[in-house]
Amino acid sequence: MRGNLSITWWSPSADMRSAARAMDRLIEQFFGEQVPDADPSGNPPTYYLPVDIFESEEAYTLVASVPGFKQDHVEITFEDGILTIKAKAEGLKTPGRWLRQERPFGSFVRRLEVPSQVETGKIEAQFDNGELTVTIPKTAKPQPVRIQIGTRKKEIAAKA
Repeated sequence: MRGNLSITWWSPSADMRSAARAMDRLIEQFFGEQVPDADPSGNPPTYYLPVDIFESEEAYTLVASVPGFKQDHVEITFEDGILTIKAKAEGLKTPGRWLRQERPFGSFVRRLEVPSQVETGKIEAQFDNGELTVTIPKTAKPQPVRIQIGTRKKEIAAKA
């Protein structure tokens, strides 16, 4: 008696694409974004800005290393709940040819969604030795208030 044999074509590249899509979805779910943003001209960035973000009771703090970028090359804006960090740095000009060029240069744009309960007018940024720190203060939590109950004044009661 012969068994039924079925032939299935296997494509390693299809498996890799499927795994890459699954990783993209996982990263998007965890970090809230899929890939680095393009620069304003629509070109992909030449440098991806990695950031550390932590939260305290008073503020959110973002710390990013921007080696090779000067303070006046970095621009930070906040609009509609999005913190945007842009920077552009020129590569070194050399009369010879490069044997190795690993330090970042070019441009990048990084957009990060920020919770809505922040004091936008009090956002501060510091730049020191290639490290950017952005502090985003939270709005004060409303404190409970006890309201005194008084008696109705006679003239109001008389009009009613």
